[in-house]
Amino acid sequence: MIVDLPIVVFMIALLVAYGTTGLRRQAATVVMLLGAAWSLALLVDPATIIWAVGPLLATLLLPRPAERVPSTFEVLTRRVLTIAGLMLLALFLASRLAFGENPLLLNVVPWFLGAVGAAWVASPIDTRERVQGQVLMVGATGALLVAAVPAGVVTVALTGGTALVPVMAGRGLAAWRPLLSPLMLLGAAAAAVAAAIGLNIPALAVADFSVNLAGPVLVGLAVLLVAGAARAPLGSEWMALLGGVALVAPAPSLRWSAIAALVAAATALDRSGERPAWIAVGALATVPILPPLASPTWSARAQAVALAIGLVVMAYAARSGLLRVLALPAVGFLVLLAVGSLSPGNLTRFQWIAAVGALLLLTRTVITRLARSPVAILTDQLIVGLALLGLAARDGSGLGALAAVLLLIDVAIVRLDDFSGIAPRLVSWARSNWPGSITFAGGTLAVIAALQASLALGLLAALLLAGLQLAPLFDGPPQAPERPRSRMGWLAPALSFAFGVAPALMLRMLRL
Repeated sequence: MIVDLPIVVFMIALLVAYGTTGLRRQAATVVMLLGAAWSLALLVDPATIIWAVGPLLATLLLPRPAERVPSTFEVLTRRVLTIAGLMLLALFLASRLAFGENPLLLNVVPWFLGAVGAAWVASPIDTRERVQGQVLMVGATGALLVAAVPAGVVTVALTGGTALVPVMAGRGLAAWRPLLSPLMLLGAAAAAVAAAIGLNIPALAVADFSVNLAGPVLVGLAVLLVAGAARAPLGSEWMALLGGVALVAPAPSLRWSAIAALVAAATALDRSGERPAWIAVGALATVPILPPLASPTWSARAQAVALAIGLVVMAYAARSGLLRVLALPAVGFLVLLAVGSLSPGNLTRFQWIAAVGALLLLTRTVITRLARSPVAILTDQLIVGLALLGLAARDGSGLGALAAVLLLIDVAIVRLDDFSGIAPRLVSWARSNWPGSITFAGGTLAVIAALQASLALGLLAALLLAGLQLAPLFDGPPQAPERPRSRMGWLAPALSFAFGVAPALMLRMLRL
């Protein structure tokens, strides 16, 4: 039957890709993508085949070496076990989350594409195969979401286009680099002003592609643009735009494909936290997949659990680099958008997972500090833990959301430089836990919001805030800068005062 042909084409191409090199392997990868596009056209609509343009272009830009890379028996065994295990997992997921009444062999092709990409990322034979695996994973994320939540042609094309990001990650935008950071700061200022005055911007639409700027989207967009312009390594500022696309795009396929592309780009040079970051993307991407494929009661509970687990795992992965500067704030704001729709029972599940995640982050940091690891910064993990509790505390006055926003700004922008040489006392105050700093305001608001949610959540938040007072004794000197020194070194202390002084004064007036 015609519905069985995509899986046959895909499996033959997969065997050829593993058994050949050079142009034949590249051609086999192209055929795999065509098989996935064929299955997507049969699952949804023939027009969705346009999704394949992005992954195909990315694959054509990644030529394979003509000679086989030398390998050992252990490496070959690990690669075989990795692909076999992931294919079995993909088969299981496809059987549990079926797209309509279609046969299993047709449903499983997009899942198999993601499994192949994950295998090449987890156990690559060379650098190009790892990048190719990222291309397949980003493309498979979009394909699965398009199959579960169909979208228009323009949205599907943009979703497939995110697969080009892993190829672009190592190249940068040299021609635009001098102008990119100032333009991003201007855009951030405009978004911040619009959010501050409560400007009601109607949804913008081009064909079937729409842009939503309601709620905390403008604030999140401003934070990501500032983080990219002032804290991302030189040549990587443009990656902040991926987080912005994820925030403003209401289509689930484009939103989570952009987050997957952001993770791929963020780990292009620094692989620390790569695997847990991809696990977090997988958990978060299942949130929009579950409602159309599962029963309402079960899917609502699973959505809350997947949302919380994805957030906690991303917080675990984002210890340094662009995962911390861009990926964690983007995911945090997306979760903030989603938490408001949770029912009281599912919100309780989310809160418990967030609380356990905060404790696990603290425990991991204490263990690594005892092992004298220079990566574990206790202050940062305490702030991230308070941000998790602020996101989970959906109080009526919105203090939890405000606390989460302040703490995400703190961990992504304010605390990523040593500020040596510019007003040391002023900077030390800006980074402290005293009134006038963003840390004090966000932490205190998180405690108040958590107490309104439950006593246990409030006590945990209070303990984390108390731990912030002692954390500098264990952290030692500040971290090294994430990027070369620039004239924007004043930005972080200025933001700390600007976002911290008003809530701090309010809390003082309330004697809190």
